[in-house]
Amino acid sequence: MLDEDLRGFLEDFDVGGMVDGQPFLAARDMPDEIHGMGGTNSQSTGYEILVITAEAERLGIDNPKLITVAGVNVRVRDRRMIDDGAFSLASLTKV
Repeated sequence: MLDEDLRGFLEDFDVGGMVDGQPFLAARDMPDEIHGMGGTNSQSTGYEILVITAEAERLGIDNPKLITVAGVNVRVRDRRMIDDGAFSLASLTKV
């Protein structure tokens, strides 16, 4: 993992996260996905946030935690570390 302050990477893209009254930095992503189902396609939007792994672990940002991102209440579906593990992507579901 990097020995640098990772907050600087997220601060410019922070949408504001809150869990159990504690703020955390979160960069939101809403990728569209197209699913092919027997000749019929459907499109859906996924909701994800990029978070600092150490912060996510400290705050318990994991399934089935309820959190607030950009003022919207969501449930964490899963969280997986990416690249060297310094950051994690958490998949979300609106509640």
